[in-house]
Amino acid sequence: MGIGLAHDFTTFLLFRVLIGAIGASFVITQYHTSLMFAPNCVGTANATTAGWGNLGGGVTQFVMPLVFAMFVTTLGFSQAIGWRLSMVVAGAVCALAGVAYYFLTQDTPEGNFRELRAAGKLCRKSAQGTFLEACRDHRVWALFVVYGACFGIELTINNIAVLYFVDYFDAFKQMDSVAALKTAGLVASMFGLMNIFARTLGGAFGDRFGQRWGLSGRVKWLFIVLFCEGLALMLFSKMSVLALAIPSLILFSLFVQMSEGATFAVVPFVNRRALGSVAGIVGAGGNVGAVLGGFLFKSPALDWSTALFILGAAVTV
Repeated sequence: MGIGLAHDFTTFLLFRVLIGAIGASFVITQYHTSLMFAPNCVGTANATTAGWGNLGGGVTQFVMPLVFAMFVTTLGFSQAIGWRLSMVVAGAVCALAGVAYYFLTQDTPEGNFRELRAAGKLCRKSAQGTFLEACRDHRVWALFVVYGACFGIELTINNIAVLYFVDYFDAFKQMDSVAALKTAGLVASMFGLMNIFARTLGGAFGDRFGQRWGLSGRVKWLFIVLFCEGLALMLFSKMSVLALAIPSLILFSLFVQMSEGATFAVVPFVNRRALGSVAGIVGAGGNVGAVLGGFLFKSPALDWSTALFILGAAVTV
């Protein structure tokens, strides 16, 4: 909501940085589901909760332009004010979700941490100690890089998808600006909407591989989907016809989201004592990957299709 109320670049930047704190809610979710579900299905649980979280990115691609259009065309606000009011609506939805989460959940299957500590069923442990323990494990940093190569890429695509279609495909250049944004938003939303099932698939297959071959099986599955994700991104980057770009985007979306699910099918088995710290470090890898990937799209020497190809090659490697 602060974005919609910002009055200069400094306040806009401040609120934009603060929005980054929402990444902590993802880590809390993965920690929470890892506590609530058994080892034979924890990958599926983590993947489903995270996938439906990411689904919000796909829904946003077509809902926000519709909300914007409602303010502009139906209610008569200017385009500048329409975007501001749209951000206020999105902020209100986030706030209500936070209130619901506080009142409608418990910390573990046995009850809340406060109650368990009062009953002597839960000992206090040092958060600093478990965090340092996680930091010393090279596997955690390997997953940090891996998650940057999947969720970081998804964040990057969510950020640029609508503008990429509008600027690089002739079908959108023939429309007026509002119609082009609405239509491109609908096309781009297909990428995020795959989260309805794709990330769950990654976690479910991770559980299957894990039941058969243990942690090694989960890691092998992660390799397969991550490798295919890189190839699919390179394929999408070479598409210049909309009818071919859409199916290649969907194929790429399938693999990137299965990679994310496969990553957090591994996380609960790295270090149970430091589970929250491991989830936090790995989750941060996605944001770091998005920041690094974003630099490619700011370079005047690269068009966006070349930047996407380079990202695909990096993921494959």
